[in-house]
Amino acid sequence: MLSVNTLGKFQIMNECEALNDDNIRSTMLTKLLLFMIIRREQSLTIDEIANAIWHEEEVDNPAGALKNLMYRLRNLLKKHFGDADYIITSRGSYCWNPEIELIVDIEQFELLIEKAKAGSEDISRTINYYEKAIRLYQGDFMTKLTEMHWVVTMNAYYHSLYLSAIKDLAELYIKSGLYDELEAICNEALHYDNVDEQLYYYLIYARMKRNKFKLAMESYEKACEILNRELGIRKPAKLQKIYEELLKMNKDTQAENMERVQEDMSEENPEGAFFCGYPVFREIYRLEARKIARMGEAEYVLLLTIKPSEKAAGSMEQIEQFRLKKAMDGLTTTIKEVLRIGDVAAKYSDSQFVVLLPSCSYECGVLVANRIISRFYNDNPKCQNMKIHVNLEEVAAASGIVQ
Repeated sequence: MLSVNTLGKFQIMNECEALNDDNIRSTMLTKLLLFMIIRREQSLTIDEIANAIWHEEEVDNPAGALKNLMYRLRNLLKKHFGDADYIITSRGSYCWNPEIELIVDIEQFELLIEKAKAGSEDISRTINYYEKAIRLYQGDFMTKLTEMHWVVTMNAYYHSLYLSAIKDLAELYIKSGLYDELEAICNEALHYDNVDEQLYYYLIYARMKRNKFKLAMESYEKACEILNRELGIRKPAKLQKIYEELLKMNKDTQAENMERVQEDMSEENPEGAFFCGYPVFREIYRLEARKIARMGEAEYVLLLTIKPSEKAAGSMEQIEQFRLKKAMDGLTTTIKEVLRIGDVAAKYSDSQFVVLLPSCSYECGVLVANRIISRFYNDNPKCQNMKIHVNLEEVAAASGIVQ
């Protein structure tokens, strides 16, 4: 019997051996092995397998290439798990040997959630099913293979199923008064999806119920910042509701002195560019425009737009949206690491960032843009098919300012 992990790091193992990305060392072999496991109850034709693992790639002789790949995969499995016929060939088709039992994490994950959703008068049993399912979720499904359309679809499905299970469990924790557990699962879930408003609501609620008012308020402010920056949501409805409850419960809201006010406004360990939502960025821009009108110092604003290459433009829309999101995440990290502490950046749209460069000449602005692009491609090799378009303009001085 072999156990298979696909949520988070890919791995197939028995009691003695483990086969994973580190020792497979071939993306094509991983694709083939995964597809044979997922579809192990079916007999698969050469065309079905070729379309799954090569997708839009042009292969001169798919049957020959697949035969060679199957040979390598069989040898790899025998090397790690013993001499057996793991994959059976029959009349131009392939199938996984049904005598070799597999326990696959996504199937166990679904089964446990089905048991939890079946309903039971014993709430502790339902909670137990959900907790077991959530422990199996060590990350999104096969994130290293998301260039394939069927992996993207499964990735989205299991991610959605995970979030649904988290929210169902959260309601059960609230009903049972288990606020420590509620805080813990929300913290964990936000690692996998940091733009889900409901998760932030549950996290703030748990901290409020545990009288951790300052931490609850910090969580609220962080949630608002992220949702504004990533989704353009300025006043999330659910969070506004929990914020009002938080203010009512927290009686210590009036500042005692100026030191308390400064402590509340100060930023701990500031590093890199200041990231904010676009509405905040716009106000900062206007303030800088006023300063320029008064003092005459030049500043520049940079617009970075990610565009798919012509080759990728014809791909499925869902896959392109996924790739664009990954590219934007990578560019976010690059901007934070490359820019100075006094620079300001914000997400302008789903494919654009706008950056304010104070005390910066045009030539320096060009160097900054080139440094961002170079670092982005170096740190994100899978985004080579994405093009970054650059616009650099001087900040226009505000009109009507009396100097």
